[in-house]
Amino acid sequence: MTFAAPIRVVLLALAACAGLLPALVGAAEPVGRVLFAIGDARLADGTPVRKNDGIAAGQTIVTGANGHVHLRFVDDAFVSVRPNSSLAIEQYAFDAANPAANRVRFQLSKGVARLITGRAGQAAKDNFRVNTPVAAIGIRGTDFLVQARDALTRVAVQQGAVVVSPFGDDCARAALGPCGGTAARELVGSLTGNYLEVKGTAAPVLVAPPNGRLPFELPRPEEPKVNRDGAASAGLPDGMGGSPSLMWGRWSGHASVPAGYEVVGQNDALVLFRAVEAARLPTTGFVSFRLQESQAFGRSQGNYEPAAVSAANFSVNFDKMRYATSFRWEFEGQDHVLYSKGGIGSTGRLAPDRDASNVAVSGALNGNGDEAAYVYFKNISSDLKAYGILRWAR
Repeated sequence: MTFAAPIRVVLLALAACAGLLPALVGAAEPVGRVLFAIGDARLADGTPVRKNDGIAAGQTIVTGANGHVHLRFVDDAFVSVRPNSSLAIEQYAFDAANPAANRVRFQLSKGVARLITGRAGQAAKDNFRVNTPVAAIGIRGTDFLVQARDALTRVAVQQGAVVVSPFGDDCARAALGPCGGTAARELVGSLTGNYLEVKGTAAPVLVAPPNGRLPFELPRPEEPKVNRDGAASAGLPDGMGGSPSLMWGRWSGHASVPAGYEVVGQNDALVLFRAVEAARLPTTGFVSFRLQESQAFGRSQGNYEPAAVSAANFSVNFDKMRYATSFRWEFEGQDHVLYSKGGIGSTGRLAPDRDASNVAVSGALNGNGDEAAYVYFKNISSDLKAYGILRWAR
């Protein structure tokens, strides 16, 4: 036994000479696995991330503009790394028999991540931490979202509670658990639609968006509402909007079409489903539809922020099978009137006229023509894109 350490040193030296040291040292025990990965998803060293890959402490998940990764950890924790993000797993130790030994710390350098704590965090909340460039997030047993930029952090809670604090004398970056001190603020999940925002070294501020929409990326249908087995499978999207005839959700490029539905509209952010039924569209009449539902977003620097829609109208001339629509799209002081005109196919799908439209729409009427919906997209500028969905009824 007294020779174990020297023997290990000799073995490591021989391995280094033989060029094998990276394999010996780098073979860390996985603390989780990849449930789901699409698009530009990789480790910090450029290694692609694929479904069923093991993930170890010390590794960093990086996603590009179309990348998205779901992770399930050994304690059943769930983490979603959304596009244009970088999440480092700095520490991850779980000991069911000795909760005091649990250690979990993530570093979200940029982007958006959703975290649902597992048994490690639930049993040892003071040993769980998410750091961003400017803030520390501790938990009270939680499902929460974090958005990180260089000098800005936003945190929203779907279930449970978090404690958010800027780094400072009372909040060390290398520590674990919630920070104390006068700058710490708590946010509970009952404050739906509100979030805490940290700018630089200032104390967190509670923000209540006027339209109730969080400033995070659109909800993704394959993410779970709660931490449950199989929650990351892509079936009928959770939190979908719409009606039984026309439903919409976050488009992830791979999601299964719900049974009994077909895709009638999509762009790189949203998808529109229609119930499969025989088309029984009217052949005469002019109808002005009423707006039933709208969601609007602006995408800037890879992040989705809430936008607003007003003065919206949609009309159909069934004699000529033509539609016309327009609406006002407002985002951070900008105001744009977007419009589209075009034909309607025999199955009710919209066929925009490019010369008569300044926004790309993709959608349809339902089978009997008493509802309509479309998703839209427009490049406002090199750094701003408009996204949204409008649903109408007679």
